Amino acid sequence: REGAFKELCRKARLAPDQQFAMVIDEINRGNISKIFGELITLIEVDKRDPIDGAKPPVEVKLTYSGELFSVPANVDLIGTMNTADRSLALVDTALRRRFDFVARMPDVRDIVGAPLHGLKVTVGEDAIDISQMLGRINERVEALYDRDHTIGHAYFTPLAGVPDGPTRFAALGEIFRHRLLPLLEEYFFEDWQKIRLVLADNQKPEAARFVAMREDQEGDLAGLFGAEHGLDTYATKRRYALSDEAFATPAAYVGIYDLDV
Repeated sequence: REGAFKELCRKARLAPDQQFAMVIDEINRGNISKIFGELITLIEVDKRDPIDGAKPPVEVKLTYSGELFSVPANVDLIGTMNTADRSLALVDTALRRRFDFVARMPDVRDIVGAPLHGLKVTVGEDAIDISQMLGRINERVEALYDRDHTIGHAYFTPLAGVPDGPTRFAALGEIFRHRLLPLLEEYFFEDWQKIRLVLADNQKPEAARFVAMREDQEGDLAGLFGAEHGLDTYATKRRYALSDEAFATPAAYVGIYDLDV
C-alpha cells in the first residue's frame, strides 16, 4: 500500500545527491518483524538500490500493487528506544544486526552547546548548578541501580525558558516534587533509604533533606499499637515523609553535589 516510507523512497530516487531519513520513535514498542516484513531484507546496505547503478538492487513484489520495490542507498532509517523500557527485549536478532546502536546518555556537560550549559537557578546569594546537580544524581543512580536508569537532562531543560530567580526556583521545586521524586520512587520500589542516598539527604542538615526519616521508631510503634505491642523495631519498616521545607530551601539542592554547604 502507498505509505510514508514508499513516498520517501520515491523522493530519494528523484534526488540522488541528497540524503533522506525516516525517524521511528520508540521503535521497540511494536511487533517489529511484522511491521517491517520483507523490508528487513531490503534495508541491508548491500541490498540497496545503488545511486550509480553499478549493480541491480534486491527487489520484492509488493503484495497489494504487485509492483517491484527496492530501497535507495540515500535513505536512512533511524529508530529511538528507551533502554530502561523492558520491551527492549522485543528487538530480535534479525533486526539488531541491520542497525548500528548508538547510546545517547544524559548530557550533563557544562560546555558551550550542551543542553544544560550555564543553567543555574539563583536564589538570593545561592546559585544551584543544574549540570553538577544532575551529574551527581546520576552517579548515585548508576551505583545503586544501573546506567540505563540515569535521569535524562530533558527533565531540566525547560528551566532555561523560565526567568531566573524565584520563578525558576519554584519551577525547579515542581520538577523535583512531581517528576523526579516519583521517578526515583518507582525505580527503587519505595526504598526511601536509597532515594535519600541519591539526593545526599544522609549527608545534609535536617532542614535540607527532601526525605525525612522518623527517628523515634519505638515511640511510633507504641503510638500505633499500644505499649505492649511486642514488635521488634528492627523488623518493622521505618517511616519516611517528604519535607515541604526542603523543596523551598536552596541548600537542599546545592547539597546534592556540594556537601560543604
